[in-house]
Amino acid sequence: MKKRIGLFVVLLVGLIGVWVEGARAQEPFTFEPSDCMFSGIEAGAMSMSADSLGFECGYVTVPEEHANPDGPTIRIPVAILRATGPNPQPDPLFLAQGGPGGDAFELFSFYLPQSSLVNDRDLVVINQRGTIYAEPDLRCTEITEGMGEILGMSLEAGTARYNELLQACYQRLEADGVNLSAFDSIENANDMAAVRQALGYDEYNFYGVSYGTLLALHLMREQPEGLRSVILDGVVPTSSNFIASLPENENRVYEELFNACANDAACAADYPNLESRFQAVVDELNANPIMLELIDPDTGEKYDALVDGAAFVSVVYQLLYLPEAYAMFPNLVANAERGNFALLQQMWPLFAFDRTSSYGMYYSVICAEDADFDSTTAASQNYPPFIADKLEEELQSYLDACALWPVALLSSFVDEPVASDIPVLLMSGRFDPITPPSFAEEAAQTLPNSTHIVDPWASHSIAFNDECVNGIMDDFLANPNRPFDTSCLAAKQPADFVPPDAISVPMLAKLGQLESGVMMQIGLSALLLLAILFAIPVWFVVWLIQSGKSDRIPLRDSEKRLRLVGRLLVIAYGVFGVMYASALTAVLFIPLLEPNPMASMLSVSGSTWPIFAAGWLLVLLALGMVITAVFYWRQSWSVWRKVYYSFLALCAVGYVIILGVNGLLTVL
Repeated sequence: MKKRIGLFVVLLVGLIGVWVEGARAQEPFTFEPSDCMFSGIEAGAMSMSADSLGFECGYVTVPEEHANPDGPTIRIPVAILRATGPNPQPDPLFLAQGGPGGDAFELFSFYLPQSSLVNDRDLVVINQRGTIYAEPDLRCTEITEGMGEILGMSLEAGTARYNELLQACYQRLEADGVNLSAFDSIENANDMAAVRQALGYDEYNFYGVSYGTLLALHLMREQPEGLRSVILDGVVPTSSNFIASLPENENRVYEELFNACANDAACAADYPNLESRFQAVVDELNANPIMLELIDPDTGEKYDALVDGAAFVSVVYQLLYLPEAYAMFPNLVANAERGNFALLQQMWPLFAFDRTSSYGMYYSVICAEDADFDSTTAASQNYPPFIADKLEEELQSYLDACALWPVALLSSFVDEPVASDIPVLLMSGRFDPITPPSFAEEAAQTLPNSTHIVDPWASHSIAFNDECVNGIMDDFLANPNRPFDTSCLAAKQPADFVPPDAISVPMLAKLGQLESGVMMQIGLSALLLLAILFAIPVWFVVWLIQSGKSDRIPLRDSEKRLRLVGRLLVIAYGVFGVMYASALTAVLFIPLLEPNPMASMLSVSGSTWPIFAAGWLLVLLALGMVITAVFYWRQSWSVWRKVYYSFLALCAVGYVIILGVNGLLTVL
């Protein structure tokens, strides 16, 4: 009897233990509301906070390792944009950034508030584990703080210094108790399901871009429950090693660029022999490297960056991610031939000094999943010299970095194709430098309920950039199992190639970002012009007052001539200045309202040269006013007249100084 009682107690305790463990494992995740952790849209004077954009923010706490729910935890930052339409659908759209390690909030806070997607459903933006605002944050401040030093080094020295800083970052995070092997795609995919549960959605749709597509594919395999549909933009298939594929994909996009120009009559005439000219620029920079002064956009500090052939190709490759880069590329090559690297100088700092991307997250993901290739097997003979010359070294640099970032390798199952009947929309850009359309076709082979679209004139990431693709996404999300119309893609027309006579205007970069400093200078220049123009009614009022006086002292002829010249100079400056400012506004601002390749190239039409040349007429008029002001002080006139004219001369000089500081007097 005692044995039976004892056995019963043991069984009861065991059952209670199983029940407790089961309850603990199934304990629902919760959403903890908080103030928005990101700033929203940072655009100088036109910045908007996350709250004013309509985002609701908070955190979801998840296990560091989902197989160990009682272990350490991670906080995942989430931002929700509620549906604005009268009949919102119950299934939201989750959105994940690429990288790995990119900041989803920075990307999507710009696009989503103005997107038609928010009319029908909630939009949920998730910053993945290890990224900025997540806890822990795996950003490597060591690298970002040392980037200015690295930029001035040769490739070999810069790589060695980069690896030193990378190792220091790993050691710091490890000393902080971070399990860097837990920041892989599988744990990441489990986080997405946890967020869905925490927010209380039964079904949801998922959008991923670049690495976000690889995450989405793992999500489809690991956590398919509740997934209504998936949109993959710039597809990274599980069955391909994207690092080992880099040379092939880089070569493919350059072939597309060269062919696009050769097949366009105007481009072929303006930029003949484009491939050989590009190679010649690379060869010249390898033989005679140059130094470019780069400005850290966050701190304003200036650094010298060494530009040899390899650095030039590397930066140009980054620029190919831009929309309509194909239309910019020939002009970029022609500018480089002339020693004009204005676009590189303005764009390079934006990603070189990027403080939002998480290097730690990046290496924890790729070193666990893709660091299993042999860099010596790449066939350099299959590629042009500007790729082949750096091929093995570039591939080896990933393996060297992963040797300094040791994490547990994922099992080989992660490389198997994902098979699923979940409706999937795969999207590619013809000129995508890193995730070519063939990647999407590869993934689609085991996704029977999928549709693949290719934008013939797009680059990396085609969502949110035009009405055609946005409309396709809307139709797909409305009913993922119903055929939808994609004919608008075939009707799309290419942008005009930037012509060789386009005028480079670096100030466009600051205007495009609505930098507060530039906007303040524009406001000040307007006030200076108004002050000069206001002299006309001032003089008229003074004339009326003095004309009624009988005791005023008549002016000598020389004094009359001086006064007349002085006033004519002011009137000419004011009237011409207004005409110049109006024309300049049209040339610089109107193109920014409708983005185009020329504006992206920080250039304007060559036909606008008279406007920029006219700036020097204002310089001459200002000089004339300064000389006249000197003569004013030699006369026996009232002090107020001398001071007032000197003030007008200073306004004129101040206006042309603003033009000069912003490079508007030296663009020709």
